[in-house]
Amino acid sequence: MVSIEVSGGGTPHDALHDAVDWGRVVVATVARGIVATLLGLALWAAAPAVIGWLPTTVMTGSMAPRIVPGDVVVSRPVAPAELRVGQVLLADYPDQAGHLRMHRFVDAGPGGSVVTKGDANPQRDSTAISRSDVHGVAFLRIPVVGTPIVWMRDGAWSKLALLALAVAAVLWLATVDGSLRRLAAAVHEDDADGPGPGPGPDAGSGPDAGSGPAPRHGLEARSGAAPLLQPVGRSGRHALSRRASSGQVLSRRAHRRQVRRQRRLRGTGGVAAVVLVAGGLGLLLPAQAVAAPFTSRTSNAATSLQAATAVATTALTCKPNGDGSVAIGFTYGGAPGVVSSFDVLMGSTVVGTAPGTASSVRVVGSGILNLGTTVTVTVRTNLGGTWTATSTSTAKIQTALIGTTLSCG
Repeated sequence: MVSIEVSGGGTPHDALHDAVDWGRVVVATVARGIVATLLGLALWAAAPAVIGWLPTTVMTGSMAPRIVPGDVVVSRPVAPAELRVGQVLLADYPDQAGHLRMHRFVDAGPGGSVVTKGDANPQRDSTAISRSDVHGVAFLRIPVVGTPIVWMRDGAWSKLALLALAVAAVLWLATVDGSLRRLAAAVHEDDADGPGPGPGPDAGSGPDAGSGPAPRHGLEARSGAAPLLQPVGRSGRHALSRRASSGQVLSRRAHRRQVRRQRRLRGTGGVAAVVLVAGGLGLLLPAQAVAAPFTSRTSNAATSLQAATAVATTALTCKPNGDGSVAIGFTYGGAPGVVSSFDVLMGSTVVGTAPGTASSVRVVGSGILNLGTTVTVTVRTNLGGTWTATSTSTAKIQTALIGTTLSCG
């Protein structure tokens, strides 16, 4: 019987290993991209403070939907004479000493003062501010970065713990291809050292000399390349080795300790860099911008207070206004004089607001970004703070394919 050796491709086991290795590379690359993006956002939020600009963490939703809690807004200092209507201003809170307020400049007040209003608030701010109290004009918004600060203020420690675990997981995933990168570096150093010594007298000859399993991929060292560590003798249980490039003699155990020490230093340095950047962001950010919505006050402080319940509106209707906007009408069956405002909601986004005495809310297309679709809206009754009620009745609005014209769906 004659046996014939057949040379074929890689085994399924090798193909599986290759797939796993490529998967590790992809996962680590994506994780490093996430880390780089977060560090980049943190840098954009903190770096402007170096040139005197003011990064501020937004803590409330009075400027929603354009600016939401957790955003960091960078304000550019301007002279009082350069303030213009329509700008978003960062100024001292007139009713709360030591706090900042970020609202839009909507009108000029008496004596050159500035009247402001939150985009999400139904009414203007009750107290005008002096132009000298304005610290700057909003210039750049960095989303999400300040969310951990909002969670700290609200005492949401479970969310902070989950965030810390997520960051730790991403940092770990960024290192899952470390062995492959070290192997590639070793091969590169091996190639730089040049070919090793030729085969000795005991190397053998013939077709089987030096044969062995072929490497699974190009990252593994070639069989003919010079080793980084060449054996030079034995000392007890540990073989002595010499680094080919420097001639330094090390035991295998000492070499492994040296490699582990270098890995720990690199890992510790990376974690320290992340902690320093995050800590620097927290130190550079000034006081938070507190701009809570204003609520109505009782007209006669001497009368006794009565309990009021937020009642949901009913019978929602939609009517075109003829100017590209629509009016969402409704019926309110609750006690009169206790509602501060009515909001038209598209999901959780406020697209229109009217005072508590109104029976309809005007909605314009600039607040709805879903072009060429029919959106469903509801009406929320606001008594102040968290006392609200949202209607189960709905209305439909048709948006234009181009532009901001609205019609009833």
